[in-house]
Amino acid sequence: MPTRLSVRQMQMMVAIADSGSVSDAAVQLGLTQSALSHRLKEAERLLGAPLFTRGQRRLNPTSAGKRLLHAARGVLAELERAEQDIQRLSGDIERIVRLGVEACGGYHWLPESLAAFAAEDSKIGVEVVPDVSREPLRALRQGHVDLALVAGSHPPTGFEAMALRRDELRLVVPCHHALARHDWVSAEDVAAEPYVAYHTTPEKGREYEQLFSPAGILPTRVISAGVTEAVLALVRCGQGVSILPAWTLTPYLAAGELASVALTERGLYLYWYLVIRQGEPEDSATRQLLRTLHATLGAT
Repeated sequence: MPTRLSVRQMQMMVAIADSGSVSDAAVQLGLTQSALSHRLKEAERLLGAPLFTRGQRRLNPTSAGKRLLHAARGVLAELERAEQDIQRLSGDIERIVRLGVEACGGYHWLPESLAAFAAEDSKIGVEVVPDVSREPLRALRQGHVDLALVAGSHPPTGFEAMALRRDELRLVVPCHHALARHDWVSAEDVAAEPYVAYHTTPEKGREYEQLFSPAGILPTRVISAGVTEAVLALVRCGQGVSILPAWTLTPYLAAGELASVALTERGLYLYWYLVIRQGEPEDSATRQLLRTLHATLGAT
């Protein structure tokens, strides 16, 4: 069944939702306000449902509008990636591998790894897709990335996973913090402090499952920061404490402003995995990158 809406109407949905008004969206798209209003009315006519309602200060998407907006963002993002791939393929690059990295993974390892991969085959390009860090496995399943670097206590199911390295979860605090002088800390010690996290949804195999849940305790105040740099910036200035893998913390601890402490007397651990879809051909560019990353990043 052919689609009823055009790419221009999808761009319209995103522009109106982001700006909150038809007039501002029209400026953003280089159209007149009347032209964009007509485009919106035509989309609503084709779908048989209103897409926006007027609030006090901005237009808000309806239920139908939210559903279309979600699809529009995905379609436009995929078109943008396709155009970028075609630009690369028009040069010396013959194949593109898209790499997704979990939010807590960091990128300090990336330059050396990509240099090693380019030395092996300069005709394969690698694109790091940053907007999938919250759900890299979902992005892998949906085809938005070809290879994912994820952390957990067990390999993810439904994929082909290669264990990369064992890592330790560590509490990170400012160097002057009282907990920095401890050999190890308990769940109660951590929960008593403001806790800085990527987001408020507990992740499998990480601190909520390994530390807080067994102790039957949760931090009383959680600050959601989104990305590693923001998490550590808040910790550095004394706004709270956080828990991150030791591998991720390595370049940040070198500056001397942060300290890391073991969690529980025995320590808490997780594994890093390189994950691809099942059935990936043995001679594919994705599997070639998998082997290179395992060789350059793998550790006991």
